[in-house]
Amino acid sequence: MKQHPLSSGGMEDLILRMSMARGLDEIMAVVRQSARGLIGADGVTFVIRDGGKCYYADEDAISPLWKGQRFPMETCISGWAMQHAEVVVIEDIYKDDRIPHAAYSPTFVKSLVMVPVREDDPIGAIGAYWAKAERPSADAIRLLQQIAHSAAVAMTNVALINSLAAAKEEAARARDAMILAMASLAETRDHETGNHIRRTQQYVRALAEALKEYEPYCGQLSDEVIDLLYKSAPLHDIGKVGIPDNILLKPGRLEPEEFEVMKTHAELGRAAIATAERYMGSSTPFLSLAKEIAHTHHEKWNGTGYPQGLRGEDIPIGGRIMAIADVYDALVSERIYKPAMPHNDAVDIIIRDSGTHFDPGLVEIFARIAPKFEEIHRNFKDAA
Repeated sequence: MKQHPLSSGGMEDLILRMSMARGLDEIMAVVRQSARGLIGADGVTFVIRDGGKCYYADEDAISPLWKGQRFPMETCISGWAMQHAEVVVIEDIYKDDRIPHAAYSPTFVKSLVMVPVREDDPIGAIGAYWAKAERPSADAIRLLQQIAHSAAVAMTNVALINSLAAAKEEAARARDAMILAMASLAETRDHETGNHIRRTQQYVRALAEALKEYEPYCGQLSDEVIDLLYKSAPLHDIGKVGIPDNILLKPGRLEPEEFEVMKTHAELGRAAIATAERYMGSSTPFLSLAKEIAHTHHEKWNGTGYPQGLRGEDIPIGGRIMAIADVYDALVSERIYKPAMPHNDAVDIIIRDSGTHFDPGLVEIFARIAPKFEEIHRNFKDAA
């Protein structure tokens, strides 16, 4: 049988495209688009082992074959090839008892080659069909074997990629659950509620996403950084776990010496997360940002904050964003020692403290999106 004339790079191109595939559909598309022409066949089909059945998932042929249909492994030649892990070469399908002749009679097929995908425990098969009853050429058989081998490698790669992605997703879910557990531990010792965690997360994301549209913040706030800000925000007050109850739970105003103890929660939070980093043997962007926020969200733009007395842009952007989120939520939320403040009054206080407590650039954007903060507070309102 004659092969269709193709460039010498045809097989190399197919292998390259197969190696770059990131899903089964992409692998099958490469076979559909290239294999038939490469081997000079009148039809090509891609069969996937689906439990005890052969699923004819894709095809490229001069007329329809069995795309989308499933057949028991024992009743089709692709199943035989997979079960025996052998290449099948048939010159005349009507002279081979392994062929279900009734299924083939409506088609053009007279000769075929069926190659299992993966030699050890095949996971599929690739078939080539011809409209003439002749023995397929040795080159066609060899090329189809190469294509099946490349498909097996590509499918293994896709499975590994999917497995790694699933493991990464599971690890991320575990990390997020641990974050909330740690943050909730701090909240159970404070007057604030679990919804404070959720609200400040939402405030931080809303403000960061708005800032991303403006200089000089756009260069500091990629989508990845914003996601890390959102996920690390719940740990901003983790250091409160180390504050004595008689100070942390005091219903009235703290005495100066008590406030000095309260202020240590920023350093305690930094130290707790630093301990996690040492245990891991290295830092991660998430832990680094969480530590930064816990340590700096009580710093003030004019340098009068704590614990380091940082000034202006020496305060990390995460700490500056959290400062606004934390203060706004404290103002508009009821506590046993104070009533909730109306939204507009809280916004006015933050605007008034622009350039003293807060970064003026952040306050300007906060004022523009303040209704979003009010909506977040309403959606995550504390239980009565």
